[in-house]
Amino acid sequence: MVLPLLYGLGAKDYLEPKGFLLLTCQKCKIPGPFAVFDSKRKVTLYSIPTISVREQMVLECRSCTQRFAVPPEMRQGFLDQVLTEEELLARLRRTSLARIGQDSNERTFYQVLQVDPSADPEVIEAAFRRLALKYHPDTSTDPEASSRMREILEAKACLGNPDRRLSYDRSIGIVRRTPGLRPEDI
Repeated sequence: MVLPLLYGLGAKDYLEPKGFLLLTCQKCKIPGPFAVFDSKRKVTLYSIPTISVREQMVLECRSCTQRFAVPPEMRQGFLDQVLTEEELLARLRRTSLARIGQDSNERTFYQVLQVDPSADPEVIEAAFRRLALKYHPDTSTDPEASSRMREILEAKACLGNPDRRLSYDRSIGIVRRTPGLRPEDI
């Protein structure tokens, strides 16, 4: 009779990291790295060592932090595909997920507007206005002014639209997390 009471007080989940997988999230539909863990439920009983009572593999989406349990029959298939952190980084560098401008000569829209990727829409608008005044073909003496102005307009069109900006961020590997709730929002 005492055992269920002790079980309820001493149970705890432990996550043991196994590696990473490149998959597409079922929830947010974003392709990217998943962290792979072994989730273990352990129980501590007084005067008896801690023992495992349940174990399962868990995948965690690095974009939306959603966790998915792996069925026992699929466990070995996933373990065969698990990558170390170094292997994951090497694979990401070869794909478009890691392309943020440093691997190629292309500049991102953030670099064109000279703003941080986490910049607010007001900051993007102010940067656009400043650069538009500087590179407008009617007022600038720079021979590259018309091509720079086209770049600036394209960057503003993409980053000024929240849906296009989110899609563009995903394409260059920037993941936006939803902000948490503040106590005053509840």
